[in-house]
Amino acid sequence: MALAHSYSAIKDFEGCARRYHEVRILKKFRSQETEATLYGTAVHKAFEEYIRDDKPLPAQFKMFEVFIAPLKKVRGSVLCEHRLAVRADFTPCDFFDKDVWFRGVPDFLAVNKTRARVADYKTGKSARFADPDQLELMAAMVMSHYPEVQRVSGILIFVVAQKVVLSEFYRADLPNIWSKWAGRASMIQSAVEHGAWGATPSPLCRFCPLTIEACEHR
Repeated sequence: MALAHSYSAIKDFEGCARRYHEVRILKKFRSQETEATLYGTAVHKAFEEYIRDDKPLPAQFKMFEVFIAPLKKVRGSVLCEHRLAVRADFTPCDFFDKDVWFRGVPDFLAVNKTRARVADYKTGKSARFADPDQLELMAAMVMSHYPEVQRVSGILIFVVAQKVVLSEFYRADLPNIWSKWAGRASMIQSAVEHGAWGATPSPLCRFCPLTIEACEHR
């Protein structure tokens, strides 16, 4: 069984293999929308329309403009919510190809000759646990799709927490990046082959969509 991976899928598996299996593979449960996720979706849509369509931000998000406005000044070909995918040999492919290995959707992507910029918007109240690995994976996929790009600048924009996290990636980094993500993906493939879907109890269990029948820790 070959699986298509993503940053969020890898994080889900590493957080709890049981939840990953029940939600993403068996599809017995679905994560429920919360006030926080609905808010995040609304913010992302507003930012996309602000950059792509030059639509003014809604009044309730106007205070975030100081963080997003600089993206409108970035030169190059700008894409919002652009779907990227690669095969297991690291070559680019379409998002829904049968042999897709990793997928990603950067909130903002700008390609200007040999340099690209990617951004991801965050609406969490804290940037304490910011994870630049997401930018790393996005950068690798961008360089796979755009062979002329030699450098990718990434930024996580925590608009509520008023923080940004910056990262830089270069084409010379690609072998190490792909080796790292191949290793993380192989852990999931190993779980598939051995049927090993152990639960990982944590304070987050109270937010888990699984029932007590599916997981004793729920």
